[in-house]
Amino acid sequence: MMRYWKTPEMVSLLIMLGLIGALFIANAFFSPLVLTIASVIIFLGTVVVLVRAFLHLAELTAEQMLTMREQGALIGFLGDAVVVYDPDFKIITFNKAAENLFQVNATEVMNTRIDPGLVKSPRLRLLVQALFPSLAPSMNQLSESGVWPQVVDLVLDNPHLELHTTLNQLKGEGGEVVGFIKIIRDTTREKGLLQAKSDFISVAAHQLRTPLTALHWALENIAKFGANDKNIGPIATEALGVSERSLKITNDLLDVSKIEEGKFGYTLKETDLLAFVSNIVKEMKTLADQYGITLEVFAPQEALPRVTIDENRIGAVLFNLIDNAIRYNTKNGKVSVALERDAIKPYVRISVIDTGVGISPEDLKRLFQKLYRGSNVVQMEPNGSGLGLYIAKNIVKRHGGEIGVSSELNRGSTFWFTLPTDKNLIPQREIAFETASM
Repeated sequence: MMRYWKTPEMVSLLIMLGLIGALFIANAFFSPLVLTIASVIIFLGTVVVLVRAFLHLAELTAEQMLTMREQGALIGFLGDAVVVYDPDFKIITFNKAAENLFQVNATEVMNTRIDPGLVKSPRLRLLVQALFPSLAPSMNQLSESGVWPQVVDLVLDNPHLELHTTLNQLKGEGGEVVGFIKIIRDTTREKGLLQAKSDFISVAAHQLRTPLTALHWALENIAKFGANDKNIGPIATEALGVSERSLKITNDLLDVSKIEEGKFGYTLKETDLLAFVSNIVKEMKTLADQYGITLEVFAPQEALPRVTIDENRIGAVLFNLIDNAIRYNTKNGKVSVALERDAIKPYVRISVIDTGVGISPEDLKRLFQKLYRGSNVVQMEPNGSGLGLYIAKNIVKRHGGEIGVSSELNRGSTFWFTLPTDKNLIPQREIAFETASM
């Protein structure tokens, strides 16, 4: 009890006990003995109940205060800006990171209602735009409307800021919304570094592609006209293969740069998927024959629905998967391309199944990451870029599909991807690239 004797709850308890004690003393002077004894018993019982109740209340209050201090300390030391406000947009919490980001002292905005009209205030403009994203010069809604938390990327001007914001509701015990918490991460420097890296890759790849294309053309002619020369022919053929790999890596780097800049455009059109896949398999037959691999297509008996795709992009995905299945296969191995319709969802699934070297569980986890290659295939083919599957994943995602793999070492792999048969499942930003002929 001594631990809480200075708390507001204990002060209230002492005042209440004093008043009850005074009432008891007055009652003792003017009441019969029996009533006085009953009053003593009631008084002592009341004292016990009140003391226990007030001690419990004081303990809960102390625990709550400790929790609030811990939360305040945690929020205060967070690197991300944290702004908490009530349903009327009155600021309740404004941490140090928020002060640094918006160049506003917490004392200026605490318990202040932030109104959209304050966007005209030079000092509060950035804060208002962060709390009301529609007022920002540029915003990108990353989460679905009405789904919590709300995640939005913002670009602000003067000064230039790129922010990643996460807004969530704070609810009371009855489930009612009592406030909101917005966590704001400054990604300006991070995105600037990524942009600088992307620009460097793009410029370097552009600069390399022109001389590599010219070199490739020259080597093609040398290989063609020197095919019958025992000294020149083999060297020219090998050099031509090296130039082809170099040119492919350069083009892959350009594609990755475009993907990361959001400039990897798509031209979508309605396509007969079986005919499309069969043509690609036919083109890959020559490579399969060179490696002694059997290549075939399996289609379901029922007709497949038409799909809306960019044939060049999806063709690149299929070429990459079949090319890998052939090159990393075993002698006299087999590659099957299977098409099937999802029995429940409006999707078709394309699988490339091989009898190759397989992929370890450790490599499977990182296989679709940029520049990553399986440890066993690096030994078989050291000249790959590790970009093909990364590009394939992005292409399939932009078509509204999924891509994945299952594999077992020394038993083979199955790479698969899905495509929607419902045009509405394609992301809207890709629909914008459709041709007028659709």
